[in-house]
Amino acid sequence: MSATGPANAAEDVLSTQVGRELLELLDGRTRAHPWRLGSQALPLMVLEAADPDVDADAYVDALAQAAAAADIPHLALSLPDSPASSPTEGETGEGAERTAPAEIGLLDTLAKPNAWPGDRSAAGRFRFPRSDLVRSFEQAVKNAADKNSAHPSSTTPAEEWYDAAVLLPWTRRPLTAPVWWSTVIVLIAAIFGGIAQGVADKTRIGTLLMICVILLGAVALAAGLVNRRIWLPVLSRVGFGTRYRWLAASSFFAVQGNRGFDGRLNRELDHIHQAVATGSARSAESWLQTRTFAFLEDLRARHRKLSPTLRGFKRPVPSVVFLKNVTGRNGGVALLLAMSDVRSRRSELHPLLVVASVDHAHRADIDDLPGVRRTADALSPLARYEQWLESLARAQGPSAQVALPWLLRLPISVGSPIRAAPPPLKLRIRPRWTWLWSGRSLLVLLAALAVGGSYLHAQLTSTHCSVHGLFFANTDTRLRTDTAGSRECVGIATSGVRFERGPVSTALGGGRSGPNPAHTAGQITLADLEDRITAENTWVLGTHRPYVTILYVGMMTAANGQENSAVSTIRQLAGAYLAQRSNNRPESGGGDNPLKIRLLAVNAGQDMAFSKIAADRILSMARRDRTVVGVVGFGRNTAESQQAVRRLNAAGLAVVAPVNSSDTLPALPHYYGLAATDNDEAVVARKALGGRRPGRTLIVYRSPGSGNDYGAELAEDARRALQVGPSSTMLRYDGTDDIGGKVRAACRSSTGARYDLVYFAGRTEDLSGLINALRDGGCAGRALTVLGGDEVSRSRFGTGRTDVLLPRPMTVYYTTHTYLPNLVAGGRDADNPFFVLARNELGIGPAERSTLLADGQMVMTYDSASALTRAAENAFGTLNLAAHDGPRSPGSASVTSGSVLLTLPNLSYQGATGVIDFTGDQHVSGGSGRRALTLVKVTGGDVGAAPTAVCGQLAGGAPAPGLPRCQ
Repeated sequence: MSATGPANAAEDVLSTQVGRELLELLDGRTRAHPWRLGSQALPLMVLEAADPDVDADAYVDALAQAAAAADIPHLALSLPDSPASSPTEGETGEGAERTAPAEIGLLDTLAKPNAWPGDRSAAGRFRFPRSDLVRSFEQAVKNAADKNSAHPSSTTPAEEWYDAAVLLPWTRRPLTAPVWWSTVIVLIAAIFGGIAQGVADKTRIGTLLMICVILLGAVALAAGLVNRRIWLPVLSRVGFGTRYRWLAASSFFAVQGNRGFDGRLNRELDHIHQAVATGSARSAESWLQTRTFAFLEDLRARHRKLSPTLRGFKRPVPSVVFLKNVTGRNGGVALLLAMSDVRSRRSELHPLLVVASVDHAHRADIDDLPGVRRTADALSPLARYEQWLESLARAQGPSAQVALPWLLRLPISVGSPIRAAPPPLKLRIRPRWTWLWSGRSLLVLLAALAVGGSYLHAQLTSTHCSVHGLFFANTDTRLRTDTAGSRECVGIATSGVRFERGPVSTALGGGRSGPNPAHTAGQITLADLEDRITAENTWVLGTHRPYVTILYVGMMTAANGQENSAVSTIRQLAGAYLAQRSNNRPESGGGDNPLKIRLLAVNAGQDMAFSKIAADRILSMARRDRTVVGVVGFGRNTAESQQAVRRLNAAGLAVVAPVNSSDTLPALPHYYGLAATDNDEAVVARKALGGRRPGRTLIVYRSPGSGNDYGAELAEDARRALQVGPSSTMLRYDGTDDIGGKVRAACRSSTGARYDLVYFAGRTEDLSGLINALRDGGCAGRALTVLGGDEVSRSRFGTGRTDVLLPRPMTVYYTTHTYLPNLVAGGRDADNPFFVLARNELGIGPAERSTLLADGQMVMTYDSASALTRAAENAFGTLNLAAHDGPRSPGSASVTSGSVLLTLPNLSYQGATGVIDFTGDQHVSGGSGRRALTLVKVTGGDVGAAPTAVCGQLAGGAPAPGLPRCQ
């Protein structure tokens, strides 16, 4: 422990000229150098009493007290002139006759971790594993001597060290198999017999042998893992399962010679044995230097910068050892000699400063060393240090030629005190930045990560539909809240994302149920379709053949309670899936084209309100995935969907819309619609009047603010096409809950002049409310004609639970883009690929057609996706990519969205709904006028309503079978 003396005595000693210079030397050698520590030479300072009246120990005490005040890691020891004999490390009780030299005991004291005061946990405790290793050598020598005294030649020190340090007490014992191995052998035989009997007739002999080898290896591995005597020898030989072997094989022990590990070990053990048993001076010197070398290397390791804890930066000052009353008898001089020799051989700048004192009576212990020169007392300590520093290069060498080259001898003479007390040493503080790399900082970081990670995970889960690995979100989808307060998943369905968040899903028939691969026809849910599309996409990617990516955009989710409004979009997705299968799989009734199709579903949410997000995700994917060649969908014409279509058009992506009847979108250069426009529908609806002018007319349309720009546009087209008079009424409603009250009020206010004609420009889900309000309000008390656009065609008239019931005097006329009897007339359903695929893939036969295909959503989307697919195939064929090798045709690296835009204007082929012909499109407002359109009449009755076609044409302008043209 430290022995520093009173504070005033220390001030008196350090107030002398010599004391101030010694303090300056201590200050200069222990400056904080976190980056350069280890690059300076630290001497072994010996304060020698030049006169008998000089107390050199007082100077050491004063310096130790100054070091303690400056928080310098130090250890102060007072060495007795005649140390008491102590047994060798590990010897206690009877038979403890061999004693260790005093210098060995001194090293043991220095190498004890708890002996060092000020050992901060932030920088790690002082540990001395190399010193422990040398002590294990000494313990092995003692154990061997004890055992051989009882049983001569029964062991050797090397065997004892292996037994104790390497933990292999059974290395000399034969390995015997445990009893349970017989059971394992029987089990292996039974397994092999069963395998041979079961697969011999069906498996080749090579495969059978491989299976047996694998099983045998698995059983052997399991047996080895449960038996310590098998796996511990292997681990210990490579450095595991041992306390010292990894350290003994390191550079510290490797410098002891080039005889290999066993050779170096035996030599060290022999030196220790000779030093203890026979008192060999040469062996004792080797033993001491090995001990000293281990201690200095341990100390250097505790200042290593590139350690996991960066402890070298946290200890920016060297450690200091203060030794008082060093003599030749108490081991102090021998220790200084060993440190000097080790440093001379290894040329290591160990971070250790030694300050020792020698009284006047024992100066001869140093003077008598071979080759040591007596010091001249005229020089000051600082001058002596400079002289020593200059002489290092020429005086450094083994002590046989130059004794103690690292020794700095400082004679201390009697000096007079100076009045002013010396300034205290500056407090040694670890660099502030090292607090960022500490246990406390780690706890703070972990706490911050826990809080921040939880917050980030909560943010991700509240923003994205899919979050995996805590912090990895699928950025192709977003969670958003619609106007009704429902949470919807919008974006692109990639990486297994499903849009519906609950356990049930909306079906093609309008119901809701859990997904099931066995579902057919109207039972097929949106989740079922997503699973099938995912499986097909996986197959496309697995074939490693050229492919392009088509995205379908629609309203696949809706607010809570309004899920049925998404049925038409789900049917459209089914049509896109059939087009994908038609292109990829010949066995389903389609073709086997060299260019495969990957289909991705995109959800724009309730009333297409999140079309902007959908467009953002589509453009983001198109930038990183060049296989994206176009978009199908956007069937609802709203302000949001129009803006999204215009953004995609400006970005150079083709948009093929199946049922969007906008008047303005066809003017876009990259937009192709398969549906007739609102203006075309209004003009055709006039055919229902038989050429007469309409009477008082009520035009009902949905407010654009409720997600229905389609209604406002169609209402204006109807007003112009029908040429309604001034007595007519334009009635705007805001939604399903609003239409009934406003229509009833309008009917009741027209008792004097009832309405003759009602034009409905709203959504399908609002039609029942309109019909009921007309009946309840009195408008349907006499003959009444109701006209409507293609939205009405999505409704089913009849007496069923979800049907629209018409009053007897009411007649409904509506336009439809497809009329099912036109498509199947003349047995066309037998060779039409769409109907074949619908039957084979979805189980939609003749009995289900009137329910699932009458609205035309599925067949129109089938033609739209097929048109985009045909354009990509034409580009693929035009580039003659199939004639090149594989690397030339990896998908969109060959067929791009630009090449598809070049082929679309020249596309003309026979589709499911007629001739899909884009060659005549002039991209002007109002459309080309060559799209399929049929006017259908439904008359109310007690037992239901039967639709009848009035006029119509197929896609491409060809007349419908058996019907006059409407224009």
